[in-house]
Amino acid sequence: MPELPEVETIRFDLNHYLSGYQIINLQTDMPKMLKPTLKEIRFVLLTKTIRSFERRAKLIMVKFTNTSAILLVHLKMTGRLLIRQPKDKKDRWTHVTITLQKGRDIKELRFADQRQFGYMKLVSPDELIQIMQKFGPEPLQDLTFAVFQKILQKKRLAIKKVLMDQSIFSGIGNIYANDALYLAKIHPGFVASKLNYMQSKALFQAVETVLRAGLKFRGASDNSYLDAFGNKGKYQEHFLIYRKQGQLCSSCGDKIIRIVVGGRGTFICPSCQKEKE
Repeated sequence: MPELPEVETIRFDLNHYLSGYQIINLQTDMPKMLKPTLKEIRFVLLTKTIRSFERRAKLIMVKFTNTSAILLVHLKMTGRLLIRQPKDKKDRWTHVTITLQKGRDIKELRFADQRQFGYMKLVSPDELIQIMQKFGPEPLQDLTFAVFQKILQKKRLAIKKVLMDQSIFSGIGNIYANDALYLAKIHPGFVASKLNYMQSKALFQAVETVLRAGLKFRGASDNSYLDAFGNKGKYQEHFLIYRKQGQLCSSCGDKIIRIVVGGRGTFICPSCQKEKE
């Protein structure tokens, strides 16, 4: 699933290149991906002009200049939002096509999704407020170390599970949780509430470090992620530990192993990230 750096990269490109465009058509061959219905979305959004693309956690919000309605987009596991010209070759797994116009220029915003778990949902401002209340504070935005530490002290769960819970912290997924915990030298299964001040501080800084690296390299394309122009990100070339089982730890030389924490594949150095009682 695209995480904060991947979704933010897409949001930035969409905002830069498509703000000010008017929706002139919207089509789908997969109605279940449009909520509440294709008919209702078309009724509300046709002729409307995009004001901005915004983001919270892994959710993209499209706002308009001439309606208060907001279009939410969640990419889920394999979703892609692609900026194309109408004449461009059809992208594989495209299920929603939004045709946009600004002056004489016409573009398409294509929603491609191999597994079809992603969705576009039309909501009101009040509904958006309710949705946003389900997300925790977000690194690099409104999450301070003081808040981070206070939250950890209350969680008697594996630290990796805490990091990845979107209701606790927004935007952190499996890739960046793995790399942050390795950078901070903390075992992913260690109970969050037992982390001391120095460990909490190291982890807070590590989370910010790996997320900034993810943004710098425009996301990680180890699976299905592509940016808004169909290009791969490059963070996968800079993974610290994620998917490096069998390789040697760059810090101590021990062999990296794969374990499972919270049902997710997890990668650790058994020497640098020792499991504690």
